[in-house]
Amino acid sequence: MTQVKFGRQLNERAPFEVNGLVFSGLPLSLSEERLLAGAGDGGTEVELMDAVLEVLAQVLNARAQAERVDAGWLLENLAPSDVEGILDYLRATPVA
Repeated sequence: MTQVKFGRQLNERAPFEVNGLVFSGLPLSLSEERLLAGAGDGGTEVELMDAVLEVLAQVLNARAQAERVDAGWLLENLAPSDVEGILDYLRATPVA
C-alpha cells in the first residue's frame, strides 16, 4: 500500500542567499500565508509594501541561519522582483 505524506518539511528546498545572508528553503506555513494575505488591507500602496516587507522580514527571520533582517534591510537589499521570487520559492512554485 502506498502511503501519501503531507507536511512542510517534505517539500523543503535548498537554502537560498540574499546579499550574503543564508535562509532555509522551508515552504511557507498556512499561518505565514495568512499574514501575507492580510498585509496592508485597505491601505495605500506604500502602506501595503511596508506591511508586506514586515511580514517578509518575519518569514525570513524564521529561516535565518545567522543574522536577522528587518524591513529597512529588505528595502536596501531587494528589488521588487526579488520579493516575488523569494515568495514563489517559499511557496514551492516552479521557478522559470
